[in-house]
Amino acid sequence: MESVAHCYAVSLFSLAKEENAVDSYQKDMLLIDDIFSKEPKFLTFFSHVLIDDKVKCDLIDQSFKGTVNTYIVNFLKLLVKKRRIRYLQEIIKEFKKLCNDYFGIEEGILYTAFDISPESLKQVEQAVGKATNKTIKLKVVKDPALIGGIKVEVNNRVFDGTIKNKVSLLKKELLRK
Repeated sequence: MESVAHCYAVSLFSLAKEENAVDSYQKDMLLIDDIFSKEPKFLTFFSHVLIDDKVKCDLIDQSFKGTVNTYIVNFLKLLVKKRRIRYLQEIIKEFKKLCNDYFGIEEGILYTAFDISPESLKQVEQAVGKATNKTIKLKVVKDPALIGGIKVEVNNRVFDGTIKNKVSLLKKELLRK
């Protein structure tokens, strides 16, 4: 059975495709996600059953009208009226997946022991992209336990070039002999 979030995300994505504005809708939804992630009390407010829906919808209009697409403003108001706004972050997550599939993008995580420059990140994304035949967007996670090197996880695939992994492989090799 499909989740509530997936159903709403598919509906919004269909509208975005119909309007030829998938990229624009994605940017707007990421902006909304950023706002609601930074201030979780917003979601609590919009989910509260004792606050009148009209007040919530008016606040959505004041906050987002002119900033994001009108259809997205109406989508948020629909979520409020249907008491589904509490699923907003899951809806955005599903919507993001649909957009990434549409654009041929896979997201992954780059683990590194040290800070990495934007140029180096782009090179890693391109190298992994060649190996997977996809466009790759990586989120950087700093992990000092890796000692050195990098580890990339993309769609259940792991590319591990860390010193920690090499030491572990060497240890296994020596224990076998």
